[in-house]
Amino acid sequence: MSRLSEIYDYIDSFAPFSSQLEWDNSGILVNCGNCDVSKALVTLDITAEVLEEAINGKYDLIVSHHPIIFGSLSALTERIPAAICFKNGISVISAHTNYDLSPIGVNKVLAQKLNLHNVVSSNDNCFMLGELDKPMTSDLFSEYVSKCLSAHLRYNDCIKEIKTVAVCGGAGSDFVSDAKKSGADALVTGDGKYHEFLDATDKEILLVSAGHYETEFPAVVSLCNLLGAKFKDIQFKVAEQKTPIKNI
Repeated sequence: MSRLSEIYDYIDSFAPFSSQLEWDNSGILVNCGNCDVSKALVTLDITAEVLEEAINGKYDLIVSHHPIIFGSLSALTERIPAAICFKNGISVISAHTNYDLSPIGVNKVLAQKLNLHNVVSSNDNCFMLGELDKPMTSDLFSEYVSKCLSAHLRYNDCIKEIKTVAVCGGAGSDFVSDAKKSGADALVTGDGKYHEFLDATDKEILLVSAGHYETEFPAVVSLCNLLGAKFKDIQFKVAEQKTPIKNI
């Protein structure tokens, strides 16, 4: 069986942990000893439901996108997810912004979900650019994104045709200006704020907010497949998780 450090090193080979942004907290965040791993869950978030699945299924490891420890941790109690994992012998590797920035990470998978061609990274690797087969109106393109990602979405009023598309999974709406400067007609991301939609309209670029979960979860599935193909002696499984946000 493979060891925790081997799994960390493999993720590091295509999403270097040293590349994470300075405010991030990626890496081995719960280490129950460098023991052999036989079963691992892969998830976007480590929720109560994911913890229950991991404990009941006797998993040795959780690989998450969003860090299990994030921000200031002033006290440790038995209800904190990291403490629950340690108590139950479940190690945790979180690969957050390093996987966002990876050439085969979150943004690449999102571009693939939208069937973009000629995909390239931006200069800072924070988003990717690709092209549609043929131009679409902003309304038709937004409907297309909704179908590709099975997502409810919001978008601004934009009359231009969409051909070149920037993608940034998760919270990437602050890249509107950079996407416009890079030649994008549209930016597809997870979260968008009211004033950012107004700004996008002023800049004559379409901003599509398709949901944080919806724009990042496909990359979780891809990560699980990568790990399963590399470590055939480990049972990797995508955790039974869905977006915590309800729509009416």
